[in-house]
Amino acid sequence: MAITAAKPNFAKTLLDEVVDHVERPKTLPVGSYIATVGQWETGESKQKKTPFVRFPLRFVSALDDVDADELDAAGGASGKQARLDFYTTEDAIYRLDAFHEHCGEDLSDEISRKAHNDNCMNAQVGVVVAHRYPLDAEGKPVPDAQPFIDITRTFKV
Repeated sequence: MAITAAKPNFAKTLLDEVVDHVERPKTLPVGSYIATVGQWETGESKQKKTPFVRFPLRFVSALDDVDADELDAAGGASGKQARLDFYTTEDAIYRLDAFHEHCGEDLSDEISRKAHNDNCMNAQVGVVVAHRYPLDAEGKPVPDAQPFIDITRTFKV
């Protein structure tokens, strides 16, 4: 009769760690970055129920206008993630069209915006990062809070 030992599980998860304080990762500094576009999805805003298209982005590198010391403090750009939403209303759809062009799409191709969305997956695009601060109960920015990433525009790489 053969004896078999249970295979040890050496994989630890973040839930297995013991923590004694909360530390939020540093936010990427403001400036221009190169990012890779992920699989898009649709949704609607919570308050007004405005339809949107969301693209996850994975940062690849920072450009020269990003403060190097702040970038090092944040752990570099590579692998950091953000998301980019485009409202799909008559007044705002031009932003999605511009994003498609910035991802290398030729808008003269007679295909739907959904097809352009699909074609943008894995494309590289330039993004400009700004900071947005959390708001207090009165809707005012919390000055000493750590900011969130806010992508203000995109551009062709």
